[in-house]
Amino acid sequence: MPHSVLDQIQIFQRLPETEVQQLLEAGVVETHPAGSVILNERDQLHSLYIVLEGRTEAFLPETQERISTVRLGDLAPGQCFAEYAFIDQQPASASIRALTDARVLCIEFEALRTLLEAKPAVASILYSNLASILVKRLRDSNAELDLFTLAF
Repeated sequence: MPHSVLDQIQIFQRLPETEVQQLLEAGVVETHPAGSVILNERDQLHSLYIVLEGRTEAFLPETQERISTVRLGDLAPGQCFAEYAFIDQQPASASIRALTDARVLCIEFEALRTLLEAKPAVASILYSNLASILVKRLRDSNAELDLFTLAF
């Protein structure tokens, strides 16, 4: 995999190259055609996904309880999804669809946890990266919600 792609992967930032290589080797690359759903809200997940190529989107599908689809945002190369499920072992909180042909790296939670348990320093960096990713998403969501409030 070219270094330009590796440099974009947010969750791998500041990790030693040997550990990045180990994580890459633990993963499997999947290809998804444009328009295909990669995972569905409420799926029980077993892997963390990292977008390598293409664009994907997170969304909440229309259901009996939800009157329309809610678009949550795009995920570009280097970004990950299924991180909530990795952290709390709950089903997927959103669906993910390929907007363009996309390649994603899937790393099984079990393999990731095994590596992190064996290497606490790597775990510290990776969890710090995850926290940064999640805080940025939360701040972006808060900024979007501000657009719906009216100043009186």
